[in-house]
Amino acid sequence: MRKMLIKECKKQGKTYGYYFKDVTGGFTTTGRVSPNAFNIMPTEVYRVYIDGRPDELIRGVDLIGTPLTMFSEIQAAGADKGIFTGYCGAESGNVPVTAVAPSLFVRKIETQRKMETLIKMPLLANPEIDQK
Repeated sequence: MRKMLIKECKKQGKTYGYYFKDVTGGFTTTGRVSPNAFNIMPTEVYRVYIDGRPDELIRGVDLIGTPLTMFSEIQAAGADKGIFTGYCGAESGNVPVTAVAPSLFVRKIETQRKMETLIKMPLLANPEIDQK
């Protein structure tokens, strides 16, 4: 999928693309008079450069959008499976949920900056990054 990302960035005239390695969860806003929208809060995001520079760990970005738009931009799915366990807030209270999904290559995404007060550095170094 990395090769697909670099190829798509070149096609779109971009110097880099985003690789969302891990997320902590998110939320969806729904209503009769407002559009359905989601906000996914990643914990590990990398800027992948097309010119061969090393990937750059970045902070302060959320993945946002509307479900139909995002689904229409999915170009490929991986053979791997990721598992997420959390809670879904409902009027009746929090409901435990589990989701299983493959890695996805999405051609076009929407992002937004987190508020500065929400950007926090990790307390411990990521052992995977430090071993490279």
